[in-house]
Amino acid sequence: MLRTHEDFPFQVLVAKARALVAPDHLLLGAVLVLGWAALIAWTGNGSVGWQARLCAHADAAIAACRVVAPAPDGKVL
Repeated sequence: MLRTHEDFPFQVLVAKARALVAPDHLLLGAVLVLGWAALIAWTGNGSVGWQARLCAHADAAIAACRVVAPAPDGKVL
């Protein structure tokens, strides 16, 4: 089979895709996703999250606790 310059990038793309979905990469991705989900579950989210608990006793001294007010034209700056 004669190789042309047109089919070479496709073969490289297929090889990279095969390497990306190798079991060790999929396992690493699954561990990272599960770790992230466990961190979110452990620290809480929404009204019971760590930031909500931190801001409950701070007026507006902490920048992360300040309410963002929209500008007169409705855009948030």
